[in-house]
Amino acid sequence: MGIFNFFAKKEDEKAYYNKVDYSILNEAALRNGTKVSVVVPVYNAIAYLEKTVDSIVKQTIGFENITCILVDDGSNDGSREVLKSYSETYKNVVSIFLETNTGTPAFPRNLGTHLANSKYIMYVDADDWLALDGIQVLYDLLEKTNGKYAVGKSIQVDSKGQNVIGRYESSKVRHNVSPFSIKHLFYHLGPRARMMSLDLIKHHKIRYPEMKFAEDKQFFIDVILAAGEISTTTETIYYLNRIDDNNSLTKQTNIGEKMDSNIKVLKYVLNKNLEPEKEKNIVNRLIEFDCITRLFDRKHFVKSKDKQLYYDKFHEAIGIFKKAKRPYEIRETIIKPINTIYFDLAMAKDYGTLEALAKWSKKGGETKQILENGLPYNVAVLENGKEVKIPVRLKAELETEMQDLEKIQLKIKLTGHSLSPIEGVALINRANVENVYQLPNAVKQQEDAVVVSLKMEELNVLPKGSYEFTLMYEDYEKKRVKKRTESTLTAKLDNGKKFNLYKTVNNNIGVKVK
Repeated sequence: MGIFNFFAKKEDEKAYYNKVDYSILNEAALRNGTKVSVVVPVYNAIAYLEKTVDSIVKQTIGFENITCILVDDGSNDGSREVLKSYSETYKNVVSIFLETNTGTPAFPRNLGTHLANSKYIMYVDADDWLALDGIQVLYDLLEKTNGKYAVGKSIQVDSKGQNVIGRYESSKVRHNVSPFSIKHLFYHLGPRARMMSLDLIKHHKIRYPEMKFAEDKQFFIDVILAAGEISTTTETIYYLNRIDDNNSLTKQTNIGEKMDSNIKVLKYVLNKNLEPEKEKNIVNRLIEFDCITRLFDRKHFVKSKDKQLYYDKFHEAIGIFKKAKRPYEIRETIIKPINTIYFDLAMAKDYGTLEALAKWSKKGGETKQILENGLPYNVAVLENGKEVKIPVRLKAELETEMQDLEKIQLKIKLTGHSLSPIEGVALINRANVENVYQLPNAVKQQEDAVVVSLKMEELNVLPKGSYEFTLMYEDYEKKRVKKRTESTLTAKLDNGKKFNLYKTVNNNIGVKVK
């Protein structure tokens, strides 16, 4: 039965938390019922540790309202000395020192949760950091909604810059909605940008399983199912550190180990016997994302000399699903057209074509665009001479453009295999992805097109900079618009700035305010 049925075996709670010896600094702080506990697992995190803890100490909610629980898992790089210094400076910084390394963040997070005594709880990894008002934003949201689970925007930081991850979690403000009403909600289930009721976790006896990979995925699946409803905000909460020299545990885990963990989580979810429509949302993530996208549509697959390992793990996961005898097929849960093709090729064991397609996808192979029965396809021209037609879900192309003193008006033709109503326009600052300007009232839907009216009075609020021009649809999806003409529309704004709408080097609509 293994670790996934910890509580089914009625394991003694005290025995679990006493299996590793530990000492505590500022233990008295654990008896104070603050608003929020923040649990940080620490292991050899000296490079970023101060930045992480300082982002908690400086929170606008007031550090007196926070219990910061730092759980050191046997560090030997000086991290322990840093933790001791914080506990000596702040009475509500609780430092816990485990005598032996446990090998994963699971036990440190579980121990911190077990010892916490606040209304709400958050988890922060020791190399990430919080936005300074992140805790206040999520706390206010949970208090306003009387909710159990809230999540906001996460910004991934790497050597190339910043980008938003898990956009569906922060695309709009939502209060107490069903988690199954948000497509892709079960993707990217890391600990970042989430606050939840501590009582919810303790009442349902939810723990992180002790795995090197996917432990947070299983944990948050359980939390979301137990909460039943969630609330979301568009505010930035969390910065995820993916800078190249950050040697995280995820980077140290090979594909075989990752897939073994993913397969365990798949078994765990199937054993819950959820309602089929709910289960399909979670299975989509575990199959399409973990067993297709992350397995085949990645550079590590293209470069691997042991591709048979990938195929073996894929078929192992599919076999487990088939053995469960569900009333639906895996294929019907897959959303992205290229993933359906990967799935079909893997099931047919046409590995040569699959490998050629992955190489085309990751190395930018030749592509042709065609229309067939009025529907658009991208045709991947593979190195082995084959051509693979990939359905385009939505294609947007500028048809006409005009301007007058009050507005710029664009007519955009829409084609595709999965046309959805356009919900608005989003202008995304290229230098700072946190700055997104949404114009939900700028669009008028037609049968196979959309008319966008950019009013000068609305554009006045745009700061100087360059922006991506995108159409918003299906809640959080964004689509760039192709622009074939070389013309540039220029408008003077009331504040003396100029608004330029032009063609980018990738033949998309771009916006520049100068």
